Amino acid sequence: MPPADDDARSGPRVPFGRDSVRPAPKPASGPMIPFGAARVPRTLNDGPRIVGGGIVRLRISCSIDELRTLDPAVSDPVLRQAKRVVDAVNFDDHEFDDVVRFGAPLQEEHGRLAEDQLALAGDARLEEAKRLSSDLLAQLSQLNPASLFNRDRGLIGGMKAALSRSAELESFQQRSAAVLQTARQIKERSQEFAEFERRANLLMKRWITLGVGLDAHLLAGRFLTRHIAEHPLPDPGAAAHRLSQTGALETRLASLASTASSVALGERVLQAIISTIGGARTFAEDMIDSDLPVWQTACAAALIARSEGRSFDASPIRSLYEKLVKTLTRRN
Repeated sequence: MPPADDDARSGPRVPFGRDSVRPAPKPASGPMIPFGAARVPRTLNDGPRIVGGGIVRLRISCSIDELRTLDPAVSDPVLRQAKRVVDAVNFDDHEFDDVVRFGAPLQEEHGRLAEDQLALAGDARLEEAKRLSSDLLAQLSQLNPASLFNRDRGLIGGMKAALSRSAELESFQQRSAAVLQTARQIKERSQEFAEFERRANLLMKRWITLGVGLDAHLLAGRFLTRHIAEHPLPDPGAAAHRLSQTGALETRLASLASTASSVALGERVLQAIISTIGGARTFAEDMIDSDLPVWQTACAAALIARSEGRSFDASPIRSLYEKLVKTLTRRN
Protein backbone atom coordinates (compact mmCIF):
# COMPACT_ATOMS: atom_id res chain seq x y z
CA MET A 1 0.00 0.00 0.00
CA PRO A 2 1.39 3.44 -0.92
CA PRO A 3 2.53 5.60 1.96
CA ALA A 4 0.09 8.10 3.29
CA ASP A 5 0.35 11.82 2.60
CA ASP A 6 1.34 14.22 5.30
CA ASP A 7 -2.34 14.58 6.22
CA ALA A 8 -2.19 10.93 7.41
CA ARG A 9 -4.79 9.77 4.87
CA SER A 10 -4.27 6.71 2.76
CA GLY A 11 -4.59 7.03 -0.98
CA PRO A 12 -2.67 8.24 -4.00
CA ARG A 13 0.12 10.67 -3.40
CA VAL A 14 -0.81 14.36 -3.97
CA PRO A 15 1.93 16.38 -5.70
CA PHE A 16 1.18 19.48 -3.67
CA GLY A 17 0.27 18.99 -0.08
CA ARG A 18 -1.20 21.12 2.59
CA ASP A 19 1.93 23.15 3.04
CA SER A 20 2.27 24.19 -0.60
CA VAL A 21 2.01 27.97 -1.15
CA ARG A 22 -0.22 29.29 -3.92
CA PRO A 23 0.72 32.58 -5.57
CA ALA A 24 -1.60 35.48 -4.67
CA PRO A 25 -3.76 36.71 -7.61
CA LYS A 26 -2.72 40.02 -9.12
CA PRO A 27 -5.29 42.83 -8.77
CA ALA A 28 -7.05 43.68 -12.03
CA SER A 29 -5.94 47.03 -13.42
CA GLY A 30 -8.62 47.22 -16.13
CA PRO A 31 -10.78 45.17 -18.46
CA MET A 32 -9.24 42.01 -19.84
CA ILE A 33 -8.49 42.20 -23.53
CA PRO A 34 -8.19 38.71 -25.07
CA PHE A 35 -6.42 39.99 -28.19
CA GLY A 36 -4.89 43.30 -29.16
CA ALA A 37 -4.93 46.51 -27.17
CA ALA A 38 -7.85 48.25 -25.47
CA ARG A 39 -9.37 51.21 -27.27
CA VAL A 40 -12.44 53.41 -26.91
CA PRO A 41 -15.23 52.26 -29.25
CA ARG A 42 -16.11 54.74 -31.96
CA THR A 43 -19.69 56.00 -32.16
CA LEU A 44 -21.74 55.48 -35.30
CA ASN A 45 -21.61 59.12 -36.34
CA ASP A 46 -17.84 59.63 -35.98
CA GLY A 47 -17.09 58.78 -39.57
CA PRO A 48 -18.52 57.73 -42.92
CA ARG A 49 -20.57 54.60 -43.22
CA ILE A 50 -19.21 51.73 -45.30
CA VAL A 51 -21.70 50.11 -47.65
CA GLY A 52 -21.22 47.02 -49.79
CA GLY A 53 -17.91 46.59 -51.58
CA GLY A 54 -15.94 48.83 -49.25
CA ILE A 55 -17.39 52.03 -50.73
CA VAL A 56 -17.38 54.96 -48.34
CA ARG A 57 -20.80 56.64 -48.13
CA LEU A 58 -20.76 60.24 -47.01
CA ARG A 59 -23.98 61.71 -45.69
CA ILE A 60 -25.55 64.53 -47.66
CA SER A 61 -24.82 67.79 -45.91
CA CYS A 62 -28.08 69.35 -44.71
CA SER A 63 -28.90 72.05 -42.18
CA ILE A 64 -32.08 73.55 -40.79
CA ASP A 65 -31.29 76.88 -42.45
CA GLU A 66 -30.92 75.24 -45.86
CA LEU A 67 -34.28 73.56 -45.46
CA ARG A 68 -35.89 76.81 -44.35
CA THR A 69 -34.82 78.51 -47.58
CA LEU A 70 -37.09 76.11 -49.47
CA ASP A 71 -40.13 77.13 -47.40
CA PRO A 72 -39.70 80.03 -44.94
CA ALA A 73 -43.20 79.49 -43.52
CA VAL A 74 -42.64 75.87 -42.47
CA SER A 75 -42.84 75.04 -38.77
CA ASP A 76 -39.88 74.02 -36.62
CA PRO A 77 -41.16 70.45 -36.01
CA VAL A 78 -41.37 69.93 -39.77
CA LEU A 79 -37.85 71.31 -40.25
CA ARG A 80 -36.34 69.07 -37.58
CA GLN A 81 -38.05 65.99 -38.93
CA ALA A 82 -37.11 66.85 -42.51
CA LYS A 83 -33.44 67.02 -41.52
CA ARG A 84 -33.66 63.57 -39.96
CA VAL A 85 -35.24 62.27 -43.16
CA VAL A 86 -32.40 63.67 -45.28
CA ASP A 87 -29.78 62.21 -42.95
CA ALA A 88 -31.39 58.77 -43.19
CA VAL A 89 -31.56 58.51 -46.99
CA ASN A 90 -28.91 56.28 -48.60
CA PHE A 91 -28.45 57.01 -52.30
CA ASP A 92 -25.65 54.41 -52.51
CA ASP A 93 -28.13 51.58 -52.02
CA HIS A 94 -28.28 49.64 -55.29
CA GLU A 95 -31.73 48.31 -54.41
CA PHE A 96 -33.22 51.85 -54.17
CA ASP A 97 -34.99 50.83 -50.95
CA ASP A 98 -34.70 54.25 -49.28
CA VAL A 99 -36.06 55.90 -52.42
CA VAL A 100 -38.70 53.42 -53.54
CA ARG A 101 -40.21 53.34 -50.04
CA PHE A 102 -39.66 57.03 -49.31
CA GLY A 103 -42.49 57.95 -46.92
CA ALA A 104 -44.29 54.62 -47.44
CA PRO A 105 -44.86 54.02 -43.68
CA LEU A 106 -46.73 57.32 -43.54
CA GLN A 107 -49.09 56.18 -46.27
CA GLU A 108 -49.67 52.95 -44.40
CA GLU A 109 -50.58 54.99 -41.32
CA HIS A 110 -52.93 57.05 -43.48
CA GLY A 111 -54.80 53.89 -44.40
CA ARG A 112 -55.20 52.93 -40.75
CA LEU A 113 -56.42 56.41 -39.82
CA ALA A 114 -58.96 56.40 -42.64
CA GLU A 115 -60.39 53.12 -41.35
CA ASP A 116 -60.60 54.43 -37.78
CA GLN A 117 -62.30 57.62 -38.92
CA LEU A 118 -64.80 55.67 -41.00
CA ALA A 119 -65.71 53.71 -37.87
CA LEU A 120 -66.20 56.96 -35.95
CA ALA A 121 -68.35 58.45 -38.68
CA GLY A 122 -70.72 55.48 -38.49
CA ASP A 123 -70.95 55.46 -34.70
CA ALA A 124 -74.51 55.55 -33.34
CA ARG A 125 -73.54 58.21 -30.79
CA LEU A 126 -72.62 60.63 -33.54
CA GLU A 127 -75.89 60.02 -35.35
CA GLU A 128 -77.80 60.64 -32.12
CA ALA A 129 -75.89 63.86 -31.47
CA LYS A 130 -76.63 65.05 -35.00
CA ARG A 131 -80.34 64.30 -34.66
CA LEU A 132 -80.77 65.92 -31.26
CA SER A 133 -78.69 68.96 -32.17
CA SER A 134 -80.64 69.45 -35.39
CA ASP A 135 -83.96 69.16 -33.54
CA LEU A 136 -82.84 71.60 -30.87
CA LEU A 137 -81.60 74.15 -33.39
CA ALA A 138 -84.91 73.97 -35.25
CA GLN A 139 -86.83 74.46 -32.02
CA LEU A 140 -84.64 77.38 -30.96
CA SER A 141 -85.05 79.03 -34.36
CA GLN A 142 -88.80 79.23 -33.72
CA LEU A 143 -88.01 81.33 -30.64
CA ASN A 144 -85.52 83.64 -32.32
CA PRO A 145 -85.83 87.04 -30.57
CA ALA A 146 -85.57 88.77 -33.94
CA SER A 147 -89.01 87.42 -34.83
CA LEU A 148 -90.34 86.83 -31.32
CA PHE A 149 -90.07 90.51 -30.37
CA ASN A 150 -90.47 92.06 -33.81
CA ARG A 151 -91.90 95.55 -33.50
CA ASP A 152 -95.43 96.02 -34.86
CA ARG A 153 -95.80 98.46 -37.68
CA GLY A 154 -98.92 100.30 -38.72
CA LEU A 155 -102.43 100.43 -37.33
CA ILE A 156 -103.56 97.14 -38.85
CA GLY A 157 -100.46 95.35 -37.63
CA GLY A 158 -100.90 96.81 -34.18
CA MET A 159 -104.53 95.66 -33.97
CA LYS A 160 -103.62 92.14 -35.10
CA ALA A 161 -100.76 92.02 -32.63
CA ALA A 162 -102.99 93.17 -29.78
CA LEU A 163 -105.44 90.37 -30.53
CA SER A 164 -102.68 87.75 -30.73
CA ARG A 165 -100.59 88.80 -27.73
CA SER A 166 -102.76 86.77 -25.38
CA ALA A 167 -101.71 83.63 -27.25
CA GLU A 168 -98.03 84.58 -27.59
CA LEU A 169 -97.07 83.58 -24.07
CA GLU A 170 -98.90 80.26 -24.31
CA SER A 171 -97.23 79.48 -27.65
CA PHE A 172 -93.83 80.39 -26.22
CA GLN A 173 -94.34 78.14 -23.22
CA GLN A 174 -95.22 75.19 -25.45
CA ARG A 175 -92.22 75.68 -27.72
CA SER A 176 -89.96 76.34 -24.75
CA ALA A 177 -91.08 73.06 -23.18
CA ALA A 178 -90.12 71.23 -26.40
CA VAL A 179 -86.68 72.88 -26.28
CA LEU A 180 -86.20 71.79 -22.68
CA GLN A 181 -87.26 68.22 -23.45
CA THR A 182 -84.75 67.89 -26.29
CA ALA A 183 -82.04 69.49 -24.16
CA ARG A 184 -82.63 66.96 -21.42
CA GLN A 185 -82.27 64.11 -23.91
CA ILE A 186 -78.88 65.54 -24.86
CA LYS A 187 -77.89 65.78 -21.21
CA GLU A 188 -78.81 62.14 -20.59
CA ARG A 189 -76.26 61.16 -23.23
CA SER A 190 -73.55 63.63 -22.23
CA GLN A 191 -71.22 60.93 -20.87
CA GLU A 192 -71.50 58.92 -24.08
CA PHE A 193 -70.84 62.04 -26.12
CA ALA A 194 -67.82 62.93 -23.95
CA GLU A 195 -66.26 59.48 -24.49
CA PHE A 196 -66.85 59.74 -28.23
CA GLU A 197 -65.30 63.22 -28.28
CA ARG A 198 -62.23 61.89 -26.43
CA ARG A 199 -61.71 59.22 -29.08
CA ALA A 200 -62.18 61.76 -31.85
CA ASN A 201 -59.61 64.12 -30.31
CA LEU A 202 -57.07 61.28 -30.04
CA LEU A 203 -57.65 60.52 -33.69
CA MET A 204 -57.15 64.18 -34.54
CA LYS A 205 -53.73 64.11 -32.83
CA ARG A 206 -52.76 61.20 -35.05
CA TRP A 207 -53.92 63.11 -38.14
CA ILE A 208 -51.82 66.11 -37.10
CA THR A 209 -48.75 63.95 -36.46
CA LEU A 210 -49.18 62.31 -39.85
CA GLY A 211 -49.51 65.71 -41.52
CA VAL A 212 -46.25 66.88 -39.97
CA GLY A 213 -44.50 63.73 -41.15
CA LEU A 214 -45.78 64.14 -44.70
CA ASP A 215 -44.78 67.81 -44.83
CA ALA A 216 -41.33 66.86 -43.56
CA HIS A 217 -40.88 64.19 -46.23
CA LEU A 218 -42.07 66.53 -48.97
CA LEU A 219 -39.61 69.19 -47.82
CA ALA A 220 -36.79 66.67 -47.51
CA GLY A 221 -37.58 65.31 -50.96
CA ARG A 222 -37.40 68.79 -52.47
CA PHE A 223 -34.03 69.30 -50.81
CA LEU A 224 -32.69 65.97 -52.07
CA THR A 225 -33.77 66.51 -55.67
CA ARG A 226 -32.21 69.97 -55.65
CA HIS A 227 -29.01 68.60 -54.13
CA ILE A 228 -28.72 65.93 -56.81
CA ALA A 229 -29.26 68.49 -59.57
CA GLU A 230 -26.64 70.85 -58.12
CA HIS A 231 -24.04 68.15 -57.36
CA PRO A 232 -23.66 65.85 -60.40
CA LEU A 233 -21.37 62.85 -60.01
CA PRO A 234 -18.25 62.66 -62.22
CA ASP A 235 -18.48 58.90 -62.78
CA PRO A 236 -20.92 58.14 -65.66
CA GLY A 237 -22.19 54.93 -64.08
CA ALA A 238 -22.76 56.54 -60.71
CA ALA A 239 -24.40 59.53 -62.40
CA ALA A 240 -26.84 57.27 -64.26
CA HIS A 241 -27.61 55.43 -61.03
CA ARG A 242 -28.27 58.71 -59.24
CA LEU A 243 -30.48 59.96 -62.10
CA SER A 244 -32.63 56.84 -61.86
CA GLN A 245 -33.02 57.42 -58.14
CA THR A 246 -34.08 61.01 -58.79
CA GLY A 247 -36.88 59.85 -61.05
CA ALA A 248 -38.06 57.33 -58.46
CA LEU A 249 -37.92 59.98 -55.74
CA GLU A 250 -40.01 62.43 -57.78
CA THR A 251 -42.62 59.70 -58.27
CA ARG A 252 -42.73 59.15 -54.52
CA LEU A 253 -43.07 62.88 -53.87
CA ALA A 254 -46.08 63.10 -56.18
CA SER A 255 -47.69 60.21 -54.33
CA LEU A 256 -46.96 61.77 -50.93
CA ALA A 257 -48.40 65.11 -52.06
CA SER A 258 -51.64 63.34 -52.96
CA THR A 259 -51.67 61.66 -49.56
CA ALA A 260 -51.08 65.02 -47.85
CA SER A 261 -54.14 66.46 -49.60
CA SER A 262 -56.20 63.50 -48.42
CA VAL A 263 -54.91 64.00 -44.87
CA ALA A 264 -55.94 67.67 -44.93
CA LEU A 265 -59.43 66.63 -46.04
CA GLY A 266 -59.58 63.97 -43.34
CA GLU A 267 -58.71 66.56 -40.69
CA ARG A 268 -61.52 68.85 -41.87
CA VAL A 269 -64.05 66.03 -41.83
CA LEU A 270 -62.96 64.96 -38.36
CA GLN A 271 -63.13 68.56 -37.14
CA ALA A 272 -66.76 68.69 -38.27
CA ILE A 273 -67.42 65.48 -36.33
CA ILE A 274 -65.76 66.92 -33.23
CA SER A 275 -67.76 70.14 -33.57
CA THR A 276 -71.02 68.20 -33.73
CA ILE A 277 -70.36 65.93 -30.78
CA GLY A 278 -68.52 68.61 -28.80
CA GLY A 279 -71.28 71.15 -29.29
CA ALA A 280 -73.90 68.73 -28.00
CA ARG A 281 -71.71 67.74 -25.06
CA THR A 282 -70.84 71.32 -24.11
CA PHE A 283 -74.47 72.40 -24.39
CA ALA A 284 -75.49 69.57 -22.07
CA GLU A 285 -72.81 70.34 -19.49
CA ASP A 286 -72.73 74.15 -19.55
CA MET A 287 -76.02 75.48 -20.92
CA ILE A 288 -78.95 73.32 -19.82
CA ASP A 289 -78.77 74.11 -16.12
CA SER A 290 -77.65 77.74 -16.44
CA ASP A 291 -78.08 79.85 -19.57
CA LEU A 292 -81.06 77.99 -21.02
CA PRO A 293 -83.41 78.50 -18.03
CA VAL A 294 -82.20 82.10 -17.67
CA TRP A 295 -83.02 82.75 -21.31
CA GLN A 296 -86.43 81.09 -21.04
CA THR A 297 -87.31 83.13 -17.95
CA ALA A 298 -86.19 86.37 -19.61
CA CYS A 299 -88.26 85.61 -22.72
CA ALA A 300 -91.37 84.86 -20.66
CA ALA A 301 -90.96 88.06 -18.61
CA ALA A 302 -90.53 90.13 -21.76
CA LEU A 303 -93.63 88.61 -23.34
CA ILE A 304 -95.66 89.33 -20.20
CA ALA A 305 -94.42 92.92 -20.15
CA ARG A 306 -95.29 93.26 -23.80
CA SER A 307 -98.82 91.92 -23.27
CA GLU A 308 -99.32 94.44 -20.48
CA GLY A 309 -98.00 97.29 -22.58
CA ARG A 310 -94.86 97.79 -20.50
CA SER A 311 -91.43 98.46 -21.98
CA PHE A 312 -88.66 95.85 -21.88
CA ASP A 313 -85.06 95.42 -23.07
CA ALA A 314 -84.62 92.55 -25.52
CA SER A 315 -80.84 92.93 -25.99
CA PRO A 316 -79.90 90.53 -23.12
CA ILE A 317 -82.33 88.00 -24.54
CA ARG A 318 -80.69 88.24 -27.96
CA SER A 319 -77.23 87.81 -26.43
CA LEU A 320 -78.28 84.68 -24.54
CA TYR A 321 -79.95 83.27 -27.64
CA GLU A 322 -76.80 83.76 -29.72
CA LYS A 323 -74.71 82.13 -27.00
CA LEU A 324 -76.97 79.08 -26.94
CA VAL A 325 -76.85 78.66 -30.71
CA LYS A 326 -73.09 79.23 -30.95
CA THR A 327 -72.42 76.71 -28.19
CA LEU A 328 -74.54 74.10 -29.88
CA THR A 329 -72.90 74.65 -33.26
CA ARG A 330 -69.39 75.30 -31.87
CA ARG A 331 -69.14 78.71 -33.56
CA ASN A 332 -67.06 81.47 -31.98
